[in-house]
Amino acid sequence: MYRHLILTLDYELFGDGSGDIFTHIIKPTELIIKVCETYDIKTTIFFEILEYIKLKEEWLNGNTMGYTQNPIEAIERQIQQIAINGHDIQLHIHPQWHNAIYKNGKWQLNMNYWRLADFHDGNYGIKELIAYCKIELESLIKPVLPNYECIGLRAGGYNIMPSKEVYSTMQELGMKYDSSIYPGGYETGDLSIYDYRNVSYFLDHWWADANDIREISNTEKNILEIPIFALPVIRWKRLLTMSKIKSLVFKKQNSISPQTEKKISQKSLFEKLIFLFQPEISTWDICSFPSFLHKSFFEYIEKNIMSRRNNFVLIGHPKNLLDPKLFEDFVKLTKKRKVDYNFLTLSEYYESII
Repeated sequence: MYRHLILTLDYELFGDGSGDIFTHIIKPTELIIKVCETYDIKTTIFFEILEYIKLKEEWLNGNTMGYTQNPIEAIERQIQQIAINGHDIQLHIHPQWHNAIYKNGKWQLNMNYWRLADFHDGNYGIKELIAYCKIELESLIKPVLPNYECIGLRAGGYNIMPSKEVYSTMQELGMKYDSSIYPGGYETGDLSIYDYRNVSYFLDHWWADANDIREISNTEKNILEIPIFALPVIRWKRLLTMSKIKSLVFKKQNSISPQTEKKISQKSLFEKLIFLFQPEISTWDICSFPSFLHKSFFEYIEKNIMSRRNNFVLIGHPKNLLDPKLFEDFVKLTKKRKVDYNFLTLSEYYESII
């Protein structure tokens, strides 16, 4: 019996608007997709459409943003080709890009809009934002796949709580599934606020309750929650590459989450080192995990929950692919396990459920 691995990629720049489109999106995504072609794997790409819209507006207004070649054309060509090749393209939204301004050589984002679940700008709220982004994504993909429909969502920074309005909006727009939750996740910072500590590790999916997407509905089958798999990991293992460790200890530029940065920014060097040896819930990351961490996730599954689960969502961010070998090493590792692992997209998985 196959166990299914569902590979998902958040296609985006960094959360504060920094990064280079070619360095942090186009090139690493190209490397990942080439590996997928070699091993006949299809992924689900969560495309950050609001970011793309703002970048395109700036480019069309004559601002090159420092690029010597057209970054918008590169994004569109890559995403459309990925869709043509059979990969799944779905919706990812970081609301801080709403009304973003490019000024003095960098993007200025509104961090008050960080959370999708409580986004509002006057009369322009969650419903209007998701509907707008869905239309824009479909208008990008439909020229190459006329029957394409956006049915999946991932909230930026996992911020889908409180979920009631997001759920009702998805239902009204004909969307079918979400993949924003990861069991054990917990944040109460200035930016992200969510609590997934009571979400079970033993569920492949559930039909979500209309008032709380973390809960199972006993009556409705409108929105399917397909959680990202996560386990506790000692931080130094999660941040094993020297570039990441140096960024934490010496405050160098990095791809660490704003929440983690804030937790350690005021710590002494000794406190930072202690921090690195503490456990933290980590999503199963296909772009930054070394092989030994992938092995630990596989071993946990095979020893503890194999009888209860068949499907596992993994997540990656091309911008964090510091070592191009990491992704292919993960794929090779799946072939060596005694358990048979197959690859599905989220939309394929959804279709297998209904």
